[in-house]
Amino acid sequence: MEENLTQAKLKSSTTENFEPENSDNSESLEIENFNTDTVQKDGKSLSEDPSNELILGKFKSVDDLSKAYKELQSYQGHCSEELGALRKELSSMNYLKESFEKYNNLHNGLLEIINRDKAKYTSPEYFENPTFREIYKEALLSFGTNLDTEKLINLLDSYANARIFANDKKKAAQSETQKVLETMTYENNSKSTFVPPKKRFDEMTTKEIDDLLDRLI
Repeated sequence: MEENLTQAKLKSSTTENFEPENSDNSESLEIENFNTDTVQKDGKSLSEDPSNELILGKFKSVDDLSKAYKELQSYQGHCSEELGALRKELSSMNYLKESFEKYNNLHNGLLEIINRDKAKYTSPEYFENPTFREIYKEALLSFGTNLDTEKLINLLDSYANARIFANDKKKAAQSETQKVLETMTYENNSKSTFVPPKKRFDEMTTKEIDDLLDRLI
C-alpha cells in the first residue's frame, strides 16, 4: 500500500515537472524559427516571391530598364511627330473652311448686287449694251461688294456727255471752216489758185489764222 502511494507521488511529480519544461521549449523553438523567410505573402514566402528581385517591380536588370526607357522615348517622339502632323492638317482644314466661307459670302454678295442693279438700270443703254456690261464686269471684279453702281453710272454718263460735246464742237468747227472757205473772195486772183490750208481753224494758232487771212484777202 505504501509502495503504491510512493509511486503515485513520483509519477505526479514527474508529470508536473515535465509539462513546464516542454512548454518553454516549444516557445523557444517558435521564436528561433520565426524570421523573414517564413513570413507568408499570398501563400508564398518572401524569399519565394520573384517581385522582390525586380527593379520597380517590372525589370529584371538595369539594362532592361534602360532599354524600356529608350523605347518609351522613341514612342514619345513618334507621338509628337504625329501630333504635329495632325495640327498642320487641322490648320489647313481650318484655312480651307475659312476660305470657302469667304468665297461663298463674296459670291452671294455679288449676286445680290447684280440682281439689284439689273432691276434698277433697265434701259437699253445699260445691261443690254455689250460695252457697258464689260465696263460693269471690270468694276465689279475690282471693287467687289464695295462697288457703288450709282457713282459708276454717273461717271460714265458724264464721260459720254463730254465726248459728245467734244465731237459736236469738232463738227461745228469743221463746218465753220468750210463756210469761210466757200464764201471767201479773192482780190488779184481771177483764176482762183487758192490752196486750202492743211489745218482746220480750230487746230491753227492765232498767228497762223492771221497769216492765212492776210494771204487770202
